[in-house]
Amino acid sequence: MKLFTSFDGRIPRSSFWLGVLGIIAASFATILILGAIFSGMGRVPSIIPPIFSLLLLYPAVAISVKRLHDRNKPAMPWIAIFFLPPFIANIMQSFQIDYTMMSMEELANAGGIQDTGGMMAMMGMGEQDLLIPGTIAMTVGFISIIVSIWALIELGFLKGTTAENSYGPDPLG
Repeated sequence: MKLFTSFDGRIPRSSFWLGVLGIIAASFATILILGAIFSGMGRVPSIIPPIFSLLLLYPAVAISVKRLHDRNKPAMPWIAIFFLPPFIANIMQSFQIDYTMMSMEELANAGGIQDTGGMMAMMGMGEQDLLIPGTIAMTVGFISIIVSIWALIELGFLKGTTAENSYGPDPLG
């Protein structure tokens, strides 16, 4: 449990990946529970995803700080760089900031696509609503993806410093 609650010390890559798998498992379990709770209501209220993201942010930051320490890097500014863009993208999507809600039919009509033969209706896509990002949302999303890949490489694949560093002894030795 210290893996998810403490910001002190260092952890090796293997512990980081176990922590990531734990957070992913918690995400899937929560999605299933929320799906069961809100299945009769049609959709999950827009406030739920950001709250859920905030709850998972703490353990994610805890394991990331310890990996940064293993790489002999300070937590700040790296935590802000790695976590702020994806969090902002999540908030923008949850509250539909710079997003437009369109049905598949409206999207097809806006793009000049003709649905000859009623294929969208046959596939059950005529009534689906889609969130279409605007320019700002797409830019934030793109930055978020690039930063997340960088964080994944930095925290999950690059070796930590060998021997003791300013954040503690080598977790492998």
